[in-house]
Amino acid sequence: MANNFNSTYRIIDKLRRSDSNEKADQHSRTYLISNQNEQNEANYILRLINLENLTNLSEFITDISWYKQFNHFNLMSLKDCFLIDTKLNLVKPYASFGSCADLLNSNPFGVCERLIAHIIWQTLQAIRYLQDRHILHRGIASKNIYVCDDGRVLLDEFSHCISMISPFDGKLRKQIFDYTDKLKDQLLYLAPEIIYQNSDGYNLKSDVYSLGMVACELANGSNSYRNMTYGNLNILYAKIQGSEPILLDGTQLTDETAIVHTLKKLKKENIQKNFIHLLNHVYPHVWNRGMEKRFPIEKKKSMAAPINRCSLDELQSHAFFKFQKRLSRDRNSLHCDMVSLLETYKKKRPINKEINHLEETSCNFPTNDYNEKRNLTWEF
Repeated sequence: MANNFNSTYRIIDKLRRSDSNEKADQHSRTYLISNQNEQNEANYILRLINLENLTNLSEFITDISWYKQFNHFNLMSLKDCFLIDTKLNLVKPYASFGSCADLLNSNPFGVCERLIAHIIWQTLQAIRYLQDRHILHRGIASKNIYVCDDGRVLLDEFSHCISMISPFDGKLRKQIFDYTDKLKDQLLYLAPEIIYQNSDGYNLKSDVYSLGMVACELANGSNSYRNMTYGNLNILYAKIQGSEPILLDGTQLTDETAIVHTLKKLKKENIQKNFIHLLNHVYPHVWNRGMEKRFPIEKKKSMAAPINRCSLDELQSHAFFKFQKRLSRDRNSLHCDMVSLLETYKKKRPINKEINHLEETSCNFPTNDYNEKRNLTWEF
């Protein structure tokens, strides 16, 4: 890479993704940039992180170091990483459809079942890679799974990763008992055994539960535990009691008499009108949809209790993925099929950008004596 940032990268836009992504990191800014030295000026994402705002720098360095250890087609990578003054610059591949959370932000009734299968299948390959190295991700969520326009799915966010190999004696552990405060932002997707925080611990099957939550969210359009009364307290109670999300389709909303009864209770004409509009325009999306019975969140699959939950190998052999499994012999065929599905969603741009006309100075990149400061390369 050239020493001068301005001669290599050009800032295009400031990106603002879905609320879930924005809350994940309040100390960073995200920009869409292009590499002027590459053919067709390939686009990338630049995350600008102010290290002065970080309370635990050593922990952050450990989180970033995971990128140097992984090399897989479905895992997010770092193209470049450098330091300017107190600002760390991370350059990553650009996913034009954003994260799955962004995709749902413009598709509130969920996405088609075939696209769900593609996304979950490719995410499974990334988790398989991690588990082969005895690493538990613990951060699998819709906001951390990115969809590229070439049909590739990328799993990101390694700050919650933990190795099953003990740092004390180097032995492989069957269960781990790590419960950090950082995990609270993953509460919607965490497996019940992690929430228990008891002496039984948890293992690699916890990631299978989180992936099942993402699959259900992609199908329904929202997370089943989001916006619950009393917030996190109710989520904790529901998961500990064994509550499992359901698929919202025609098999779940068949009690039309209950809806008519509710309509009769509404006395105000404007409320009745709004409710009729809801029935005519919202519920048909659910009533007319029928998820296949083989959708992999039923008992003894991804959402079951740990003792009954399927392993990653069993989930990969599930009938839900038979089409993707057949296409996976030829990666190009797999991606071409997904690209054709994504064409439907291109009209609704999933990334909710605030397009601001940015001057190059808005990123606080000094133009004078930049070359001297650019030599402060981030070392792991």
